[in-house]
Order: sequence, then C-alpha cells, then structure tokens
Amino acid sequence: MFTIIIPTHERPLLLRRALQSLIAQTYKDFQVIVVDDTGGYIPPFPELAALAGRYTYVIRSGQNGPAESRNMALDLAKTPYVMFLDDDDTFEPGHLQALADHIGTRTPEIVHCDFRVLREDRRHNPPQFLGSDDMSTAGITADSIFILNRIPNNCLVYRRDVVQNVRHAGDMRIYEDWDFLLAALAGRTLEHVATNGVNIYKSTADSPENERRGNTRDDLLVPTMLYLYKKHPAPNMATRLGRQELMAHAGHPITLEQC
Repeated sequence: MFTIIIPTHERPLLLRRALQSLIAQTYKDFQVIVVDDTGGYIPPFPELAALAGRYTYVIRSGQNGPAESRNMALDLAKTPYVMFLDDDDTFEPGHLQALADHIGTRTPEIVHCDFRVLREDRRHNPPQFLGSDDMSTAGITADSIFILNRIPNNCLVYRRDVVQNVRHAGDMRIYEDWDFLLAALAGRTLEHVATNGVNIYKSTADSPENERRGNTRDDLLVPTMLYLYKKHPAPNMATRLGRQELMAHAGHPITLEQC
C-alpha cells in the first residue's frame, strides 16, 4: 500500500527513532526507502533487520540535502501510495492503519492528516521532552495552500501516479516541500483524514545539537515565497488577494501582478 521515504543526513540516533516507529506500526503493508546523502555513519542494522524484506537503504553521492534524496526514492517506489518521513520525526503505531482505513477501496489522489508537535532538547541522549501540542489540518484547502502551506510534509500521502512526474527542486534552500505540493496539486483533489499519528519534533536553534535545517534562514522567506507565487500562479482572484494580504501583513506589500 505505502512507500515511506526517509532522507537522512548524519543523524543516526534520530534515524533509529524514526525506524523504530515504523517497526511498531500495526499495519504492515508498507515499504521503507532510506536515502543517506553522506554514508558517514554505520546504518542502524538492528532496526533494518526488524524491517527485513520491507526496506531499501541507499547511500548516494552528489549534493547533500533532502530534495535529491527524496527524488531518488521516488524513482524507486512501486507501491500505490508514497509518503515522506523526516529522519528526526516519527509515526504513532496506528498511523498507517488509520490512513489505510480512510483510503479503503477508494483511490484518493492526495490525503493529509493532523499532527502533534513535540518540543525537545537534543543536547541530551535521548532528547529531553519539553512539551507537546496537537495541530489540526482539517480547515486547510487546496486554495489556501497556494497562499501559505500549513501541512507538514510528513502529513501528506500521495497516490504514486499523481507525483510520477513531480520532483523536489534541489536548488531550493527552504520550502522545496511546498513547491512539490503545489506542483502535485495542479488539477488534483485534496482530502483530510482526522488522525494525528504524525509526531513532528521541534528543537531550539541555539546549539549545534538542536539545529534544524532552515532554522536560521529567515532571510530567504520572502524571496522564496515570491518565487513560488510566480512559479505557481494563483488559481483564482480570491487566492491572489489572499497572497497580497499575507505579504502586506508581513510588511512586504506586493501588487496583484506579483500574486
């Protein structure tokens, strides 16, 4: 049913946690593709052994970053649906079962779910838990995503044919997942499933142990959003006005022609 794509970069302990959450899944009809862009660490053999027959572990060369790793894994995926899991995040044990139950015998194109944000301090091993918040994506529509994306990449499930010709932009420093979603949405339907089996771990950026990619790149937010607005034109006037309103609220007024 599902292929779960995990790009990883020099975070072996966090990768083990992500894989352990897949081992614990009550629904077993899935494959895992891990793409390591450095090969600087020994793969997590105990976890991979527990997934025997259901995983592919690739060590690739070339440019570092999740975009190219995800693209390579997309080329390898064979199941009806594909989804992504960052190497520092996890799924709850019943997550895949809830998705499979929602899909049933239908063939929805793009499905999204709710999630939980867990704050942690990674200077400790294992990371120290600091708190959590439940987050819903129920009110998010395709039109709203053309204004601002509020669906984490881990919360999306794509029918494989929908993304057959869609790939992540390796030259984008931030928002490449938003760019991918916008490209996949063209002419497609989006539906919500009320389950919050995705755990997204957040950590402060005040130490190397806690750094997440993009934490310190606020300077790229506005230029990247304007780039995406141009690349993916608004589907209607309401969306164009929404883009204009958002940028004005952020202190960067733009014309309708830029929307």
